[in-house]
Amino acid sequence: MDQNVYVRCEMGKEKLIVYSPYSGEVVGTVETTDISQIPDIIARAGRGFEAMKKLTITRRAEILREAAAKLLERKEEYAVVLSKEVGKVITDARKEVERAANTLRLSAEAVFQVCGEVIPLDNIEGGFRTGYYKRVPVGLVLAITPFNFPLNLACHKLGPAIAAGNAVIIKPASKTPITTYMLRETLAECGLPDEAVTVVCGGGETLGNALVNHDAIRKISFTGSYQAGDSICRNAGVKKVTMELGSTGAVIVTENTDIEKAADKLCQAGFVNAGQVCISVQRVYAAEKIRDELVSAMVKRAGKIKIGDPLDEKTQLGPMISRQALEKAQEKIADTVRMGAKIVTGNRSEGNILYPTILTDAPEDSPVIKTEMFAPVIIVNTFSDFEDAIRKVNSTDFGLQAGVFTDSVEEAMKFANKIDCGGIMINDTCNFRVDQMPYGGMKHSGLGKEGPGFAIKEMTEMKMIVINSFM
Repeated sequence: MDQNVYVRCEMGKEKLIVYSPYSGEVVGTVETTDISQIPDIIARAGRGFEAMKKLTITRRAEILREAAAKLLERKEEYAVVLSKEVGKVITDARKEVERAANTLRLSAEAVFQVCGEVIPLDNIEGGFRTGYYKRVPVGLVLAITPFNFPLNLACHKLGPAIAAGNAVIIKPASKTPITTYMLRETLAECGLPDEAVTVVCGGGETLGNALVNHDAIRKISFTGSYQAGDSICRNAGVKKVTMELGSTGAVIVTENTDIEKAADKLCQAGFVNAGQVCISVQRVYAAEKIRDELVSAMVKRAGKIKIGDPLDEKTQLGPMISRQALEKAQEKIADTVRMGAKIVTGNRSEGNILYPTILTDAPEDSPVIKTEMFAPVIIVNTFSDFEDAIRKVNSTDFGLQAGVFTDSVEEAMKFANKIDCGGIMINDTCNFRVDQMPYGGMKHSGLGKEGPGFAIKEMTEMKMIVINSFM
């Protein structure tokens, strides 16, 4: 494919240039959407919904399966664009394409499992009634996706929405919109009605807020920061919402575990995609007895990570999405160091690449503990006993996923029962996710669940039907 990709938006005028966060080269150009175009966008989506009503469940599933197959056929093309616009290393970009295809397949299968239920009503006087409900599409879904997994997270919203029979307006992150346009074209090639998915590109505070507030939108599915999610919920009005928000992913490492294996998993889960993952390992609480051994093993592994061009097959860590994001992370590191933390390794940068960074002894009220880093940064603190570790894991406003490494069944079960998170990982990191899981957090980490089988329920309404036989 050409080095520079041009993707034309449906209704745009002003052009947005997409740059590689690694090389600075132009990856592609898209056209932005002005808020004056919203009536046309809503009308288009409405026509798309009418077209979707004419498709059977079987046909919608066939379209999703065919789109999944085409993603895999074009895996290298998609992966190269992902690597260029996100800065994701090419090996991880290929994995994202594979996951995206699987997400579409899961959506195709899950729709057949969404069934109604008969409700007993024969105890009511004045007739013999039979009642049942079925699930129907909500109508227009607004999907807002982040920069870090622009293909698979788009599939997590588009797949269930299409399977359920909705029309979708999708707004990708302005830094990484190209794969979303490519995905829409692939779906159309597979038979999806042309107006069933509309891609728009523009600022969250302008275009995004105007769409969020529009009465025609019946469901919003958002992945991003807590601050943006909070703003959306305040502006949305009476709508269904799914909010996949931030986290400060924590893992406990006890004495009762294999330190070397734990160190491997922690570094992999903390530095993958330059730490720009909602469930990235950010906080590690290690038993005092083994903390130094664990840190030493982690530093050794961090030092072996190959850093550089994300299109190089050997590269394991590429750039962050922007220099601004990198500098924000380093400001939080500096503030934490001023509060008493120690930098063990890393905290140096080249271009938009932040080298893998490990800190120790951070105060529990410091930025690297309390706020989401979204960078290749891991803090390793200690705990005095297991109850202390649980208190520390639960001490932030977030609760997406958490993990523990232990050989003790008692500790594992105590962790599972006492941690306030949407996902609990035993002998694994907080970073573990497969796409069929119910995925979503507690507290400031969000509302609702993703995972196709669960998202379809979030994108449908219950319709109750009562039949009176007059017996």
